[in-house]
Amino acid sequence: MTLPFETTTRIDLCAGCPLRSRRLCRVIRATSFGNGAGGPRLRRLPQDRTLQEEGGAPNLTGVLRRGYLRAERMMPDGRRSILGLLVPGDLVGDWAGAAGSCSLAAATDVEICAIDPRLARRVADEDAALRIEILHATAAQTARQLEMVWRRGALTSRERIIAFLVMAAEIMPVAPQGDGSLVLTIPISRRDWADLTNTTVETICRTLGYLADKDMVRPEGPGRYHVRDLDVLCRLAGLDPEHDRVAPGHDAPAPGPGDRPALRLCHG
Repeated sequence: MTLPFETTTRIDLCAGCPLRSRRLCRVIRATSFGNGAGGPRLRRLPQDRTLQEEGGAPNLTGVLRRGYLRAERMMPDGRRSILGLLVPGDLVGDWAGAAGSCSLAAATDVEICAIDPRLARRVADEDAALRIEILHATAAQTARQLEMVWRRGALTSRERIIAFLVMAAEIMPVAPQGDGSLVLTIPISRRDWADLTNTTVETICRTLGYLADKDMVRPEGPGRYHVRDLDVLCRLAGLDPEHDRVAPGHDAPAPGPGDRPALRLCHG
């Protein structure tokens, strides 16, 4: 069952927001609803609360401001499969007027800049700049999801776990250290990590123990890991550090039609 939001607050959403400089957010602010009466409202959702049921209509439309959402499906045998993560700056909900092909739930506590979906679609119909940015953001999310699907099919369980560490360093908080290493914070649960990489919590524990024995990754507290050399991890996962490390960003050029096959994005 989809549960209600914890709070709804009307504030100046852009003040101090780390996404303020993103192209999509700049275009939204410039539209007729960006700062008007139909402008965004801040919606907060606690961890593990369901935002959208599989196959159901999205409960809201907006932009993920803080935290991570997981796109997931229940398999016929009852197992859960996480198909991808939505990260800050990703589109959420009914931007295209279609029902979601999978459910959305909060992998962490989240904040969403929510917009009336009917108003968003009407303004997008009238505003070419907004339509372009919606396409760019959707392409970036699709490319990231395709990369996750490819890794699940092409890599071994150990490689998938290490590849997730590499990806996490691009989409989750990191603190660079003076020696070239970094401290990575992974705010999602270990169970979500396992389901996202199609493995088990026990296999993650064994892999982290292996990496610690090799002095590659050292735990520094709950959800915090000291990574000595990200390029070495990338190669250990069977990835190319020059091409596979960077997660597609919202301000990067959208992939061309021949770059990747089409995939329906599970953001609603």
